[in-house]
Amino acid sequence: MSDDAELTKHDHVLMGLVFSLQHAAMTQLGKLQDPASGGVYRDLDQARATIDILEMLKVKCRTGTPVELVRMLDQAVLNLQLNYMDELKRPGDDGRDASVGRGEGPDEAGITKSDTAGDKDAAAADAGPGA
Repeated sequence: MSDDAELTKHDHVLMGLVFSLQHAAMTQLGKLQDPASGGVYRDLDQARATIDILEMLKVKCRTGTPVELVRMLDQAVLNLQLNYMDELKRPGDDGRDASVGRGEGPDEAGITKSDTAGDKDAAAADAGPGA
């Protein structure tokens, strides 16, 4: 963070919320162990809903939020979208299992290649030249 862009209390709360939602989505994608049960499960419907919340925050926080925090939010959404797409490509069940099994949900992606390409372009533009 630059010295001239001090984070406010609300910025810190937003950052904590983003990290919390990102962790929840990675758990819902079956990428992380559920801290409550100790198991690994997948629920692509719930993961999609969590990613949608982060996308909404990304749009609503475009103005009035420190640039570094917006970049962190952009990167979190992009990372989750790419992991979601990875999970959709796995053969098998419908994406709602209680084990480590992986599967493809029936037409539930909600993410198009243009969505992730646009986020990559936005992240690259925010990062500036040479990043």
